[in-house]
Amino acid sequence: MKDIVVSTISYRIKNKTILNQVSLTVEQGDSFALLGENGSGKSTLIDIILNDLKPSSGHVYFFENPITSFDGIGVLYDHLPLFPMLTVAESIHYFSTIYGLSYEKIETRYFDIFDIHKIQKTLIRELSQGEKKRVGILLSIMHDPKLLLLDEPFANLDPTIIERIWKMIQTPKRTVFFTTHDWKKAEKQATKIAFIYNGQIVGQPQSPKQILQALPASQKVIISNTDDATQKLNDYTYYISDGNVHIFFDQQSNLLDTIRSFTNNLSVQNVDLQDAYLFHINQTSS
Repeated sequence: MKDIVVSTISYRIKNKTILNQVSLTVEQGDSFALLGENGSGKSTLIDIILNDLKPSSGHVYFFENPITSFDGIGVLYDHLPLFPMLTVAESIHYFSTIYGLSYEKIETRYFDIFDIHKIQKTLIRELSQGEKKRVGILLSIMHDPKLLLLDEPFANLDPTIIERIWKMIQTPKRTVFFTTHDWKKAEKQATKIAFIYNGQIVGQPQSPKQILQALPASQKVIISNTDDATQKLNDYTYYISDGNVHIFFDQQSNLLDTIRSFTNNLSVQNVDLQDAYLFHINQTSS
């Protein structure tokens, strides 16, 4: 079952293209991360998927059908639409009434996991960003949806609480689609990842393991970017970021000897998802 299909979505404001021919498929049971830097188009795509924005072109399907309702779907917005003058408890009461749920059962099931007890009498407007995020995630899953759409679920959350919240979120029968700019969290929590850059999907959505295995090597050498450096690296695969050259390193190659012919200032590291992202966007830009 294809729980979400995004088909050639584009979105333009005047002469500016925010999303350009974005297509992706989220299968049932996926924990699918849309990974990209701030401003890459992640939240705009979420708004279009949720029918809050009308795309310039393209279509979105839920459960292989056009959008007709959001039954069975839970949503976390990056900017939470909560009532500032209600307390946390009143907000949870309000949404539990809408869903026809028992407040007491919600309290028993979720309050310890989300650390709600000590903030339940606090006004929403007085919460920290992390506390608002915990309340928002609770509200998104309290009705036990089969599909969750989460915009930046890790932002502002205490690392000590992320693990137990994510364990509650991920169940075998639930599909999760989330946006993030946190490479390490995406690698740990996602079963499939799509990179987005300047409003376009870069590369093919794959598992974190597949993405890393597709890189030219499992290690890289980092050196400062100079004209002399790049001129001597024509036989190697590399990308440039933040004033440094990241060269993919096969231990059978002569790379280290080549580099040491002009500098001893180098660092060897294992590659990660950020390397994959930057490598892809450098290829796209070149």
